[in-house]
Amino acid sequence: MNTFQVLKHIESQLEYYTPSEILVAEYVLKFPDKVIEMTTKQLALAAGSSEAAIIRFCKRIGINSFSGLKIELAKGVNMEEVYGRVLNSPLHFKDNLETVLNKVMVNTFQALNNTEKLISLTEIEKAVESLHNAERVYLYGAGGSAVVVEDFTQKLLRVNFLAFQASDIHVQMMMSANLTSKDVLFVVSTSGHTKEVIKLMTVAREKGATIILLTQHGKSPARKLADITLTISEEEHNLRIGTMTARIAQLVVIDCLFVSLCMKKGHGVYEQIINTHQVVQRMKEGEE
Repeated sequence: MNTFQVLKHIESQLEYYTPSEILVAEYVLKFPDKVIEMTTKQLALAAGSSEAAIIRFCKRIGINSFSGLKIELAKGVNMEEVYGRVLNSPLHFKDNLETVLNKVMVNTFQALNNTEKLISLTEIEKAVESLHNAERVYLYGAGGSAVVVEDFTQKLLRVNFLAFQASDIHVQMMMSANLTSKDVLFVVSTSGHTKEVIKLMTVAREKGATIILLTQHGKSPARKLADITLTISEEEHNLRIGTMTARIAQLVVIDCLFVSLCMKKGHGVYEQIINTHQVVQRMKEGEE
């Protein structure tokens, strides 16, 4: 993460910090150049907080130590002025094509970098284990999240998972009525507040199925219902044009899960991938 990315990430999470962590966050946001030269003791004194709060704060934003935070800050001390305008203005009608490309690329890279810091390897491992051992996998996402779910469903089918996904929530609810403790419900919800997603997860919990949730960082009703939560960063606050950065980050997590599942299945997975490719290829050749 470059400095402007770290600072934006810190600012976006202010509502989730403890009071002592907020004091640290506010000081870092206001005086990032000074923090680079400080010790934890000096920062604690300057911010009116404690050294323990500084360490907790660093871990909360996905950095293992205070020295790690200073390194991230120092990486781009002179870059914020150059890139700040790109990050802080997602859509201006006077932008030329080059500026649009720069904004999309920079914001996407930021989302991926911040997600890497936030996502838990332990949760990924638990998700892979649950999916690998599942008798059936049911997947659901509403709106833009449905695109991500469809991608994962296709990947699972390629390696012979019993994967079921319906875009119609009523059909998905009917399928969920037959969930068991041997099944997994995989849900993608960017906000974690979508009503039909909450209802679906509630049914799955009643049936005893394992619930895996892929969502943005932050508190939400969906998080309380999930057994395993895969967290991406929250980048789009004011103007969300199709949740662009969220979708890319979600797809990267999906790819990580898929590759890990293939590794867990062993060498036999190659034959499954080749078989499905050949069948689809025959269909394409028949159309020509």
